[in-house]
Amino acid sequence: MPYQYPEVTLSRRVTELDIERRALWAGLLCSVFGLTVGLIFFAGERPALFGRWSVGLVSSVCGGTAAAMSSAYAFRAILRYREPWLRRIPTWRQLLTALGLVLVHVASSVMMILVLFHLFQRAFFGLHLDVLAGSLAVSAVTGLTAYLCLVATARTSAETLSVVLGIFMASGVLISMLLAEEQQWWRSMFSFLGTTQAGRGSFWTFNLTLIISGLVLAAFTEFLTRDLVLLSRTYRCRPALRRYKLARKLRPRPRVVRWCLVVVATAIVGIGLVPVNVSPQVHSGFVQLASAAMIILLMGTAVLLPGYPAVFHLMSYAAVGAVWVAFVLWQDWSYYNLTGFELAVVAIMFSWISVFIRTTSAMTRDREERNQSRISQDHPLPHRS
Repeated sequence: MPYQYPEVTLSRRVTELDIERRALWAGLLCSVFGLTVGLIFFAGERPALFGRWSVGLVSSVCGGTAAAMSSAYAFRAILRYREPWLRRIPTWRQLLTALGLVLVHVASSVMMILVLFHLFQRAFFGLHLDVLAGSLAVSAVTGLTAYLCLVATARTSAETLSVVLGIFMASGVLISMLLAEEQQWWRSMFSFLGTTQAGRGSFWTFNLTLIISGLVLAAFTEFLTRDLVLLSRTYRCRPALRRYKLARKLRPRPRVVRWCLVVVATAIVGIGLVPVNVSPQVHSGFVQLASAAMIILLMGTAVLLPGYPAVFHLMSYAAVGAVWVAFVLWQDWSYYNLTGFELAVVAIMFSWISVFIRTTSAMTRDREERNQSRISQDHPLPHRS
């Protein structure tokens, strides 16, 4: 049965001013929360910028809490009304989408706050703040985090979520590299960062990054599927291809694209849950599952997405060829080790996903502009004499 995504709804409309007003209230309330926590924790102390019970640690905890509350509220009270189709999908898929959005904003906020205060501690070595200054710093960070997370969640789309996913994954993997106690980890494989041999910091950072990224990819799949369904409704076979019987029978397949991406998201979560040192067979199975789903998606774009530009399909096949060349360079020619091959494949896959998302967004915007133009022509404004 095809997906049913209604394009119009009679529910209340959330304006841009509503988002800004609620974001400011969230920032104000959370700044008061951060100030209160700071005054309690720093009473009689002179905390450092970074370290145990420091301004950075308390700010990360308060900022993560504010990010979770703001993102959850924005999804429940704003995004579901800006994107009414979200309320039409099953409840468990709504919860999974909300969980992915909340976790990526919490994790991103905590990482950025800790890195920021670590840099400040290095820049202002030996600096300690008094109770008031430390509490005000926590208050400012908490309020700003709440404001930004509410705005980001309320304005979520497939394009913005893909940017968040890319930045989060790159940042998480980079931080896990820096935290690795084994400096020669790259001589083995990427998955070594998710083992206890690499160190506890690298272990938790790498695996949590993968788990949260998989949940975010599942949330991103909902938004992308919505765009693909809307595009499939207006799909028309190109005039130059209508003489081919097979081309006339082709139709966009949003359901197949969605399931391919869901399999990839599930596999990424599995890779994070089962490190390679726990069960190499299960870990490798998840890697192979994600690879198979991506290859199906790349090889089948001409059939699954027939309305896309020809250059997009050429890039998809070029991506498959690039993966094969990367494999030959590793396996047959020993040009680099397994880590180099994994880096090449990840770069190729994310480059293709970026092109896929931007192409879909451009086609969606063109469709909306055509609809607006058609409405304007059907209902012209009266001329004033």
